[in-house]
Amino acid sequence: MNRRGGFTLMEVLVAVAIAGLVVSAGFRLISMSLRSLAEIQGERGLTAAAQKLWLRFRTEEDMPDSGREDGVEWRTERDSVPIESYELPFKRLTVTVGDRSMVLYLPR
Repeated sequence: MNRRGGFTLMEVLVAVAIAGLVVSAGFRLISMSLRSLAEIQGERGLTAAAQKLWLRFRTEEDMPDSGREDGVEWRTERDSVPIESYELPFKRLTVTVGDRSMVLYLPR
């Protein structure tokens, strides 16, 4: 019997299936990486906004208790915590950017 060189149909189908699995796994990894990158960028933006507001509250006397500026929303609440016979006052500053929030505690 004279046999020709080359691949059988079954070998080609298996190779295509394996290549498809590898490509789909690669797309999944890229998708997960982009989602993680967006999450990190959102957290960095929120942290930067909170740091700016913290600095403003520490340096400016007439900061309003709540407001909205450049897509950043904030509100403060006055509170205190009892420590033995003393009340330690503080401000709770809640900073919101989009759907993310961060709480900072400021001394009064």
